[in-house]
Amino acid sequence: MQSAPPAEPLNILWLYCDELRADALGCYATGPFRPHTPAVDQLAASGAVFQECHTNSPVCVPSRTALLTGQPPERTGVYHNEAYADGFPLPPGLTTFPEVFVRHGYRTASFGKEHLPAGLTPWQVHDPAGGAMRAPLSGRNPADCAPALAPNGKTIVAGTLPEGQPYTPAQVTENAAAWIAQAQEPFLVRASFPQPHTPVIVPHAYGQVHRPEDFPDVLPGSRTPVSRFERRFAEVSGGGPDADPAVARQAHAAYHNLVSWVDAQLAVLMDALRAKGVADRTVVVLTSDHGAHLGENGAYGKHTFARGSHRVPLIISAPGRLARQVRTDLAQSLDLARTLFGLCGIEAPESFDGRDLFHDPAPTGIFSTIGYGAPWSRAFPNQQHGTYDDGRGWPRRSCIRTDRYRLDATVRIDGRPPRDNEEEDLVLIDRVADPDETVNLANDRQLADLVKDLHARLLKNAVEVDDDLLKDLALKTLERHRELRRSGRSTL
Repeated sequence: MQSAPPAEPLNILWLYCDELRADALGCYATGPFRPHTPAVDQLAASGAVFQECHTNSPVCVPSRTALLTGQPPERTGVYHNEAYADGFPLPPGLTTFPEVFVRHGYRTASFGKEHLPAGLTPWQVHDPAGGAMRAPLSGRNPADCAPALAPNGKTIVAGTLPEGQPYTPAQVTENAAAWIAQAQEPFLVRASFPQPHTPVIVPHAYGQVHRPEDFPDVLPGSRTPVSRFERRFAEVSGGGPDADPAVARQAHAAYHNLVSWVDAQLAVLMDALRAKGVADRTVVVLTSDHGAHLGENGAYGKHTFARGSHRVPLIISAPGRLARQVRTDLAQSLDLARTLFGLCGIEAPESFDGRDLFHDPAPTGIFSTIGYGAPWSRAFPNQQHGTYDDGRGWPRRSCIRTDRYRLDATVRIDGRPPRDNEEEDLVLIDRVADPDETVNLANDRQLADLVKDLHARLLKNAVEVDDDLLKDLALKTLERHRELRRSGRSTL
């Protein structure tokens, strides 16, 4: 159902974070620990908070591509960060939702991180200043930002800049605020922060908001991985269950401190809207491309369908248009496009999947996928690191979530479907009975029919579009990337 057009065009301010867990925000907190995020909490108090929003791929490039195009990895061929390499093939005619807004008279701009395949150019203005992953270091050695955390020899930098050192990512906020001040209406502006992605380097003023002792129950070995896939990812990313719990507590403290800095950036941008006199006619969105592991079970980074990695925050505020609400129905990242179209009275092009979260019924299931599942695939393609536990290429993994269950499975490995149950590595979670998602019920005989039904739906969704063509082109693209990497000019 299409929304009635607003009486006057609505502007949009979109704050987009990288690797931001929902439970790192105060308005999502459920336990005794409450993160310090007053600006985000104020935004949540005036709008809609989606408790069950999940990314369409728990890694940067495919997640960002799905959100902007409204199309899942199975339709774009963008399954992992290999798609960021120069020359990666994309289906013809992909359209991003900022381009649709331009057709309806909007001015669009993005500041900070992009991280998309080269064939996508969503914005009229794009300024990447402050958006580089290692921008906070400003040429410094990571060891200058103690402690330098290194679980299993793989450095996960987490620390605080020395007092008086500039924090380069603040350029994203400054440039976005300056653009808002002079922007003609209606406008769509995005402040895209790499934070709180690793390396987790915190500006000095935020270095003591939270401390490691605030996280006494963060123990890497406190949970058994629910699948072979999750166990292996923990091993290649952070050491697995035997990793040092002190490192996990330090990682949590640094991460939450950096989230507090992100919260302060939202406050600055809200002040910019008020100073321009447009706060009462601006939709404000806060979300993330995916979540993060912070040492749980020894894993760091994102990449799996564990709740901390797969779930993302989604908060939407629209003064005079939306009442305060906490939503528990299923949502997915690619719903954002149709939702914004609906709020602004724009007819959604047919190419956009998903739904208008305020007008369309909830789905019976949402899907997510990661990985190419080829012999050359790696868990960390930019580093050419992370084979599967038998030395094969990293698998493609897909997930379906319903209002109660999560089922995920390997759908491709070494360029083919899995041969047997061991390769398929099925996981079934009852998230109502097991909200932390720690118990695999896939072999429960009483749930056999449910597993069969969800698995069939998963495989039907995993139909590969142009995969044979993509395989050949991707191999050529990745070989080109390796040549550039050897020469120090890699773009991946």
